[in-house]
Amino acid sequence: MRNLGSVLHATSDAQALIDLVVPEQPEIFSFAELGRLADGVAANLAIERGTHVGILGQNSVEYLTTLLGIMRAGGVAVPINFKFPDATIDYVVEDASLRLVFADEENISRIDDSVETRSLCCVEADNFPIVQPSQREPALILYTSGSTGQPKGVILSHDSQWSMIEQGVARKPGLCGIVAAPLYHMNGMLGAFRLLFGQGRVVLLPRFNARNYLQALAAHKVNMITGVPTMLAMMLREKDLIADLDLDSVKVISIGSAPLSETVAREVKAIFPNAGLSNSYGTTEAGAGMFGPHPDGLATPLISLGFPQDHVQVRLVGDLPTEGVLEVQTRAAMNGYLNLPDKTREKTSKDGWVDTGDVMRVDANGFYYFVGRDDDMFNCGGENVYPGQIERLLETDDRISECCVVPIVDSVRGQVPVAFVTGTSGHELDVQTVKDLVLTALPACMHPRHVIFINEMPIAGTNKIDRQILQQRAADTINRD
Repeated sequence: MRNLGSVLHATSDAQALIDLVVPEQPEIFSFAELGRLADGVAANLAIERGTHVGILGQNSVEYLTTLLGIMRAGGVAVPINFKFPDATIDYVVEDASLRLVFADEENISRIDDSVETRSLCCVEADNFPIVQPSQREPALILYTSGSTGQPKGVILSHDSQWSMIEQGVARKPGLCGIVAAPLYHMNGMLGAFRLLFGQGRVVLLPRFNARNYLQALAAHKVNMITGVPTMLAMMLREKDLIADLDLDSVKVISIGSAPLSETVAREVKAIFPNAGLSNSYGTTEAGAGMFGPHPDGLATPLISLGFPQDHVQVRLVGDLPTEGVLEVQTRAAMNGYLNLPDKTREKTSKDGWVDTGDVMRVDANGFYYFVGRDDDMFNCGGENVYPGQIERLLETDDRISECCVVPIVDSVRGQVPVAFVTGTSGHELDVQTVKDLVLTALPACMHPRHVIFINEMPIAGTNKIDRQILQQRAADTINRD
């Protein structure tokens, strides 16, 4: 088995990473320099094999090389979402039994005094003897966002992550990709690892900012974009800047981790006419890259996830043959949840199937589509309602950029849908029109009883829409009215 920390295997002086912590003063690092920095972290750790080591901070070269260095030394890296409240950070530290946490200057004071902290910094070393892991030996523990209850630690092995890196990598030394999704999240981490392993170049932003992101695309001639749909939606609002920039270098756009709306997809294709757009799918527990091109060469429909690939087995569990909860069997699957054996047994079968919790449908050509989260489902007047089904319908309308549907308690029906809508510029939309769009296409129980227009969706730490905030806002607004 190979150590995930050796994903950065090249030793050349070619550019590997452009760190944009200060966008006006980019720092450039070669593959050899990054390797020495990762070795420097490993050499100064002095930990026992299997020790859990935390990382807390924004994206930076120090964060990336610390992540690699912990694994090179035989440790298990535990990236912590810096957007978690302090109480949740304390929970993660205790749950993961962290005795050492690396943190940047903004976050180091948030770690309890009983835990050893070290600043994220760059110290070089040469030729550290990288620990060779055994099969299924843990490399990472990634904590879920914790949208319901406390976050869960997902244990991921070295070989599970290698299976995704090798399956999705393109060995093109000229490839230049941008990473603005946080490195504590699978989307950002896997994007960076695939680029480095393929000897491409990483343009690394500390966090997503739409204008900085667009300017970086043009300034560094980025040809591959990875991220989540909300990032694209926020970027599309910067129309004045987009008109002034040369974005012709972008050739590949891979969006994942959340559903992609048809409106956003069409607008993105208009801005990047030279780029192919893929709507990818993955989960922390089951991995990524499950769907892709059709074996018969059929064109993938605009918002379809694609056709199941050879390295993964999929099945839908439910009452209908073409719709149900997606279960997968793949090498990229987690070892289990940290300290939660009952939850692990609930999500994984003895023969290796992982319950993703995502409701999917499949069309006659074998293309898969996201319907909604099984745990987002609520009951309205005795009927099951999947918010994602309403959202996808509304987002087919050119006047709607983004939509998020949440339930609110109703004394008669139990719960009813509330739709938060962000409109596209230059279009007018009213409440009744939104309701009618649903009433004409879906069962009456699914139409939103309340529609709230907002300029921008609230974003959680993973750059996804924060449903918790919207659900609280719906309750506050409607009860007040």
